[in-house]
Amino acid sequence: MLDATGDRRWLVRPAEDAPPEALIEQFGGGYRLSRWSLVESEQEPLGVYTSAEGAETAWWRHLDRERGQRSGSTSARARLLGDA
Repeated sequence: MLDATGDRRWLVRPAEDAPPEALIEQFGGGYRLSRWSLVESEQEPLGVYTSAEGAETAWWRHLDRERGQRSGSTSARARLLGDA
């Protein structure tokens, strides 16, 4: 879920009462996704997206890949879409 913390910042949480896992910040025409940390220098940048919702989706896909739960697709269509 997205939890707005200001006009241009959101925290990504798995549930309303859960601690934050990622941070999304709006800048210019994009949304920057980073792994959440209380220490700003330890926040790991993970990409730039066209919407906050797209960045949130990318976070959950990142976790799935990190945990080995999602493997890249071998279909030609998925490769064209950048999902492989």
